[in-house]
Amino acid sequence: MAIDELIQVFVEESEEEIRELEAGLIRLEEDTEDEATINRVFRAAHTIKGSAGLVGFESVSIFTHIIENILDRIRDHELPITKNLISTLLSAVDLLKRLISTSVEGRESDVAEIEAMITSMKRYVTPHKERDPMPEGMQRGYGDGRVRTYSVSMKFRPDILSTGQDPLMLIRELADLGDIIERKAFPNAVPDLYTISPTRCYTSWDLIIKTASPLSELRRVFIFVQNDNEISLEDISSQYKDGIDLSLADKPIGEILVEKGIVKARDVEEALRDHKTTGQALVERGKAKKELVEKMVLAQSESRKAAKSATIRVDTDKLDTLVNLVGEMVISVARLSQLASEVSEESCGRGIQNATSSLERISRDLQEQVMRVRMVPVEGTFNRFRRIVRDMSFELGKKIEIKMSGTETELDKNVIEQISDPLKHMIRNAIDHGIERPEERRMAGKPEVGVIWLKAYQREGNILIEISDDGKGIDKNKILEKALEKGLAEPDRNYSDKELFDLLFIPGLSTAEKVSELSGRGVGMDVVRKNIEDLRGSVEISSEVGIGSTFTVQLPLTLAIIDGMMVRVGSEILTIPLSVIDKSVRPTKAEVKTVEGKGELIDIRGDYIPLARLNNLFHMPSEKHDPTDALVIVLQGMETRFGILVDDVLGQTQAVIKSLDKNFRKIEGTSGATILGNGKVSLIVDVHGLESMAFGG
Repeated sequence: MAIDELIQVFVEESEEEIRELEAGLIRLEEDTEDEATINRVFRAAHTIKGSAGLVGFESVSIFTHIIENILDRIRDHELPITKNLISTLLSAVDLLKRLISTSVEGRESDVAEIEAMITSMKRYVTPHKERDPMPEGMQRGYGDGRVRTYSVSMKFRPDILSTGQDPLMLIRELADLGDIIERKAFPNAVPDLYTISPTRCYTSWDLIIKTASPLSELRRVFIFVQNDNEISLEDISSQYKDGIDLSLADKPIGEILVEKGIVKARDVEEALRDHKTTGQALVERGKAKKELVEKMVLAQSESRKAAKSATIRVDTDKLDTLVNLVGEMVISVARLSQLASEVSEESCGRGIQNATSSLERISRDLQEQVMRVRMVPVEGTFNRFRRIVRDMSFELGKKIEIKMSGTETELDKNVIEQISDPLKHMIRNAIDHGIERPEERRMAGKPEVGVIWLKAYQREGNILIEISDDGKGIDKNKILEKALEKGLAEPDRNYSDKELFDLLFIPGLSTAEKVSELSGRGVGMDVVRKNIEDLRGSVEISSEVGIGSTFTVQLPLTLAIIDGMMVRVGSEILTIPLSVIDKSVRPTKAEVKTVEGKGELIDIRGDYIPLARLNNLFHMPSEKHDPTDALVIVLQGMETRFGILVDDVLGQTQAVIKSLDKNFRKIEGTSGATILGNGKVSLIVDVHGLESMAFGG
């Protein structure tokens, strides 16, 4: 693998590990006894350190090593977790991000900033580690200075390099702990020159090392590889002299339990089928007592690298190209389907139609699978907001916790990347202007700690994300007062709650008494709405004074391909997303009403819904003007249902969404276009834009 490719892999992996590191530190501030999180953050720092050394970023590796030392002390219960310690480590992580960036770009780092950060971290490193030139492992050796001899056998999985681990680096770490007095390499698995791969490991090693470090210290070197590779360590101090006294401490839990007669080998084999840790499965099956395996399970979890599913990194550009190709195939299938429908009902025609039906099914299956590849959980994006809540609440002197639900909800990767900033802005507003200070909350009879909820869920082909707080709420009267003051509202008009809250999306309108540098409710909210609408989404506000506020963002699952319904208005064919269609009806004369100030309404089983005429909204001629002669498509808007009048319904289609922004002006009420089977272009209706156009929502 070329060095540029290695660096790219390092950048991607380090971003993931830094997110894990940052999120874990924030969790530790809330629960200082969370051993699993302590191990995860240590593992993240260790991985970054090792990977940085692998690609030659020594400054990153050295800096991360200091972070790792502090985390190691936390893990060994030598260092209590305090708010100041977490703040220092989070600042170090921020600097680590910048250090990685400058290293990748080949720029000089700010030496003064790095030195200042190292000075801040030094107070958390034990004094003897700072001044003692001996290797770290020697410092933590036996109290009596006894030197012992260990045998180390290492056989690695061929793809170990792709996991970010380097066998040679592990050997160097061992050498730092003592003297390697014997070293044997076994290149038996090396293939011939024509099939060898520089990214795979073909060699195994046997070492003999003399050290004052205990066996546990040597094991720590292999903490992230011992579960997936064949690593064995034995204290052969006695054997090296007398040929006796082998250590069994490094064997797998199941093997040790079998040797001690606690369980049978068959029990271990059956437990492995549960896809759980061996100890946990044996306890749940009643084959071993929890007390007997609890310490072993904990030790194993500390030394095991986090299990990762079998994945492969794919360049997003390549994935986007694949999606585009699938889109073109969908268009071609639609064209073929139309041609097949025009063939006469002879045997040849039926054969073509059958083949077309089969191709349609394959095309749909392929499309669904490709789209699933692009879907990622919202958890990663949500977790980034923990740091924002933590830092801003501290800066503002507030007590705030963030709660999340639905983090497993999946959304198109492109949508997630573009929704992060709007969500961040709304969360900052909730922190700055929504949640009150502790003394204000006490006076209002609320708990001192305010809560921000982040909730994601799927509904009718869309993803909804709610950002709620239990703060002071938004005063509707103050909104109207500010809007009238700025000439943005009509004095004699009766505004609904929705219309009043929508005024907050007008540029420059804010109800905040003091504009904050951190955020401003209403300031920038117009940009938030625009960014969300660019994703074919919508945002709505609900709030109650003294209770809190909720911002609800509705987004499509994907930006690439949707299931749609083709409708005709005059000679134009429009495509409506199926996810927003409730039903289609042809009303009777008695069911069509005209109400002053409300316009046309359709009575659907006692439910009066407003009617919009597409020909008027899009300025296109239509053939049918009487609702009893035409068709009414009932759509589910953000707030309520409404109907649109169309000449005819042509049937369902898979619509490959094409953006019009580069070649045409933005057409209000549409979210793009698709190419039909006959090669014509069909505009895709944006239900929320349509709702706004027709009823001023």
